[in-house]
Amino acid sequence: MRVTADATALVAEFPPDEDVPAVLDVLMEGRRTVSFPATAATTTVAAAGGRRITFAWPTPLAQALSGRATLLVRDAADKRPLGTAEVAFGSSDDPLDLRDAAGRWLSVNKWGRLAPSFDGLDPAAAVALQDRLLDRLAQLQAELESLGIEPFVCYGTLLGAVRDGDLIPHDDDADLAYLSRHENPADVVWENLRLSRALTARGYSVIRHSGGHLQITFTDPDAGQDHYIDIFTAFRVEGLTYLCFQVGDEALDLREREQISLRGRSYPAPADSEALLAATYGPGWRVPDPSFTFTTPPRVRARLSTWIGEFNMARDYWQDFYQSPGVDRVPATESTFAGWVAERLPDGAGVLDVGTGTARDARFFARSGRRVLGLDYSSAAIERAQGLAGAEEWSADFRVLNLGDLTAIGNLVADLDWSAGWHLYARFLLHAIDDTARSNLWTLAGAVARRGGECWFEFRTSEDQDAPHVFGEHFRRYLSPDQVAEELAEHGMEVVERLHSQDLAPYKDENPWVARLRVRSSA
Repeated sequence: MRVTADATALVAEFPPDEDVPAVLDVLMEGRRTVSFPATAATTTVAAAGGRRITFAWPTPLAQALSGRATLLVRDAADKRPLGTAEVAFGSSDDPLDLRDAAGRWLSVNKWGRLAPSFDGLDPAAAVALQDRLLDRLAQLQAELESLGIEPFVCYGTLLGAVRDGDLIPHDDDADLAYLSRHENPADVVWENLRLSRALTARGYSVIRHSGGHLQITFTDPDAGQDHYIDIFTAFRVEGLTYLCFQVGDEALDLREREQISLRGRSYPAPADSEALLAATYGPGWRVPDPSFTFTTPPRVRARLSTWIGEFNMARDYWQDFYQSPGVDRVPATESTFAGWVAERLPDGAGVLDVGTGTARDARFFARSGRRVLGLDYSSAAIERAQGLAGAEEWSADFRVLNLGDLTAIGNLVADLDWSAGWHLYARFLLHAIDDTARSNLWTLAGAVARRGGECWFEFRTSEDQDAPHVFGEHFRRYLSPDQVAEELAEHGMEVVERLHSQDLAPYKDENPWVARLRVRSSA
């Protein structure tokens, strides 16, 4: 097989007598970097009568390709090498390097993102990480059992255990689930919230991805975030068994347990593990497929979204952004909006910087002597901001806050020291969040306004929708100032100062249409 590639695509030419495997792995510099089903490639007839398949690199990978690399294409099922090539991506003569700051080779995962996986580590490091992960899995299992929860392994952890007795090489975490004792979805969510609070009280770092999905993160003193374990909720409603976020099956019964071996260790699993795997991955679950992506049935997704909610809108995009070199393109100096607000803020007012991002404006307010609390739902942004404040020796607090989770808003309001005289500051946030998160933001803004603080917003407006954007296209919801003012009024607030034009936030060749609002309580 002949292999060629450039920065946009891979081309593999198969001779007439060679079959095209169902799934292919692409290794770069000896590391599996992306896998794809042959059906995802464009197939044409090669000059010699064989088949030519062209696979366009996923965008995150294409954006990262720079340097020279040895490519190997292999059959994903039996690891049989099919062809190799020496490739130059761009003009750089340096070896291609897709490692993150911790030295882990990144590959395209099942969500289409570049992320570390077990097979991106050196073998000894991979074994050590997997052992730590399994130690924590047993620890968390015992913790849940002490809280009256009966966990079992699920998703990729169950798949690897049933198929190979081991973790899946291209995975990066472990998965637990539990069957709720409730059938009413409201009770299921309340039970999950109590579990989240209980684990937090016991010292665990808990991220709520929905009302039925918790993620427990574990850190290493030298490398930062080391690994994580997901906890998914299963429940039965109206004759169907659901498992967040993927499964809704009438015949599935998750009430009984058996023990299953995972790398010589024993963990609880459903008595009919194969039924759960078929419901999760389809009838072909026994065949390894690193290219697998979840496609939740629309009926299941609609019900789970309505009952359980989703707190994750675009979080992966921002996590990747704040961990990428692209974040350095954001100016380090404060925005013009921060200067505009500073001229109007009363002396001594504290600043709640919601959507703090790179913390450029948090730093500006902190260095002017104000008390600052920076909030963002990207943990990568918060870690970066904390490191920046420490390195530059200025004082501000930072906290992860997910605006999609109304409970998190309530916890923040309860925890705040209101003697700081907080004002709420949100630059380029409103257009970056969905309707649910924006509604929850109004709840937080209302709490600030009722206590005498003002709220300051700058956001892209509908006139900016079709304009080119320096940072490319990702989720943005373009709003009119009138719509925002109406929503604020419904929450007991009024706009007392308003600007709407270009020339307020120019950046390089981009001069967006934005609105600036100064808001206070209408009471």
